[in-house]
Amino acid sequence: MLTPDQFEVNETWIAARINEDFLFVQDEPYDIYILMDAASTYVFGHVALPVTNEAPDKKDVEALLKRASEAKNQWAETLILTENAPAESVFKTCAARNGLSIKVLPLSDIEPILGPVKRSFESDLIGRTTD
Repeated sequence: MLTPDQFEVNETWIAARINEDFLFVQDEPYDIYILMDAASTYVFGHVALPVTNEAPDKKDVEALLKRASEAKNQWAETLILTENAPAESVFKTCAARNGLSIKVLPLSDIEPILGPVKRSFESDLIGRTTD
C-alpha cells in the first residue's frame, strides 16, 4: 500500500472517484472524480460525471489538470488512476498529452492516501459518517 510519505510534493497526482454511492443532482445520478497530490493530499479540484456517460468530457479533465499545474507552477511526473474506473481512459489520454506517465493501480493500493479524503467527503458533503 502507498502512503503520502512515499512521495515528494508534486511528483505524483492521483485521479480517483471519491463517492461510494451516486450523488443525485435534480434526480440524476453522478460520480465525482478528484485530482489530488499524493504527497500533500491537497485536492486540486473535481469533475462531475453523469452516470449515464461513460467518461467525463475531455475539456473538463484538461481544465482540471491545467488548474493543478498552474497551482503548482509545474506538472507532476506521474498520474495514478484506479483500475476499472469509467473515467480512466479520458484521464489517461489527457495526462499523456501533457507528458505525465500513467500508473493504474487497485484502489486498495492507494487507500491510505485516498481514504481520509473519501471519509471527509462522505461526512462533510453528504452528511454521513463512514467507518
